[in-house]
Amino acid sequence: MKILIAALTLFSIQAFARPEITIPSTVEVSQRPALRLSDIAIVKGGTEELLSQIQNLVLRDDARELLLSQHFESQEILNKIREEMKNNETLKNINPAFKIPQTVKVSFAATPISKQEVERKIMNVLTARCADCEYRLTIQSVPVPATRQWELDFTQLSAKGGFLLPVQEADNRQIKWISGTIHVSKLTPVTTRMISQGERLTPEALRMSMMDITFAKDASLRIEDVQGMMAARTLPVGSPVWSSDLKREPATKKGQIVKALIGDDSFEISVNVEAQDNGFVGDLVKVKNLETQKMLSALVTEKGVVKLQ
Repeated sequence: MKILIAALTLFSIQAFARPEITIPSTVEVSQRPALRLSDIAIVKGGTEELLSQIQNLVLRDDARELLLSQHFESQEILNKIREEMKNNETLKNINPAFKIPQTVKVSFAATPISKQEVERKIMNVLTARCADCEYRLTIQSVPVPATRQWELDFTQLSAKGGFLLPVQEADNRQIKWISGTIHVSKLTPVTTRMISQGERLTPEALRMSMMDITFAKDASLRIEDVQGMMAARTLPVGSPVWSSDLKREPATKKGQIVKALIGDDSFEISVNVEAQDNGFVGDLVKVKNLETQKMLSALVTEKGVVKLQ
C-alpha cells in the first residue's frame, strides 16, 4: 500500500478538480500484442483529448509476457506514466490523478476482442462527452478480426440507443462492427403538479429528476430553460418536460396597447401604440399610432415594449 500512497501524492499536489484515471485490481483485455493504458483504464471527468493521450501510452510492447505472470506491479505502471508525463506537455497540462492498486491482475479474453475492454472504452468516451449523464451499456455482438492489429473508431459512436462501432483492421480492407445499445439518463425537469395548457411554468411547479432519455425525441432541459415558458399541452404531475411541450408567450399580442420607444440613447421618448401582430422579442411587427391612426413598423425589444423603426 505504501507504493499506492506515494503514487497518489506524486500526482495530486497541483489541483483539485482533475480527471481521475483508475485501474481495476482485476482486468480483462483483448488478445493483442501491445498493451496500452487505455486498455485497462477507467476515466472519470476526462476529455476526448485525455483519452487520446492514454491510447498512445504503451505499458507493454509485448503483452504476451503477461500470459505467464498474469499481473502488473503498480511501480511498473507508474514508471511508464511518470516517463510519459515528463515528455508529454499535453498530458502534463491535463494533469490527471491516478488510482492504481499495488498489483493489477491481467487476464486475456477467450475471444480476440474483450467485451469488458470494449465496455470500459465506450463508457470512457460517453462520460467524456457528457459528464452529467448516467449510462447503461449492453453489447450484443463482437466480431472476430482477421488479425490482432485493429482499432476502434469512436468518432462514429452514437450518443444513445442502438449503435454499431467500427473495428478497423490494420490492412484497411474490411470493417467489422461491434453492436450494442446505450441507455442514457440525465437530470430533466419534471412537473410537481398538473400544468394546464397555456399555463406559465414556474420553478415551484418543477423539480429536477434523473430520467431515461434514451428514446426522447427532444434534448433534455434545465429548469432555467423552462421557467416562464407556456405549456403547449396539459402536463400531468410527474411528467418530464421536453421542448415540444413548451411554447413561447408572445411579447406583443394583436390588439394590445404597448409602449413604443422613439429616439436613441441620448434622447428617447415613449408613446402608446396598438400592436397589430403577435410578436416575440426580435420580431418586426406592425403597430398603429392611436392619435393619427398611422401604421408603423417596430422591433419588439421586451414584453410590452417596441422600438419604432
